[in-house]
Amino acid sequence: KQNKRMGSKFGIGSMSIVMTLLLSLAPKLEAELTTVQQAPNSDGSITFLVIGDWGRRGLYNQSQVALQMGRIGEKLDIDFVVSTGDNIYDNGMKSIDDPAFQLSFTNIYTSPSLQKPWYLVLGNHDYRGDVEAQLSPLLRSIDSRWICMRSFIVDAEIAELFFVDTTPFVDAYFLNPHGQYYDWRGVSPRESYLQTILTAN
Repeated sequence: KQNKRMGSKFGIGSMSIVMTLLLSLAPKLEAELTTVQQAPNSDGSITFLVIGDWGRRGLYNQSQVALQMGRIGEKLDIDFVVSTGDNIYDNGMKSIDDPAFQLSFTNIYTSPSLQKPWYLVLGNHDYRGDVEAQLSPLLRSIDSRWICMRSFIVDAEIAELFFVDTTPFVDAYFLNPHGQYYDWRGVSPRESYLQTILTAN
């Protein structure tokens, strides 16, 4: 019994230390990242859909999934959509004028319920193309829903959603890319970039 009690105390103590560290880091991380304000509903709630690995020019069931998203979005009366990356397959965008943007996004997610802000981060497939094009604010002149950044925060008052660019954390993409090209502009030198994300200035 004594060992069990000691183990419980140790577990609680360890958890407290971890939570303290996370809380101490939270305001520093927030200071590093751009914050986008997303107003909650009148009752203080937010409702959103999450999607990833989707930019297929309507193929591989993308159009069918988009149709179901529209139906669910209408039923739930969503406020926005979150994309976890791999927005344009197979190799990201070639330029700002790449038709893949409209063929994989604007022309696919046409349901009225999906005409809300889309908050997006990059995936590894996005890094295989012109990253600066996909991050460019000019895309919003084509489709105003598109809000894509490397790492940022969506502040919806009731909750803060942290979007973190995790692709540069994967060693294999740098050390053994298997013949794939990655657009590391804005990331190199990698160590400095990762340090910027993980620590506060």
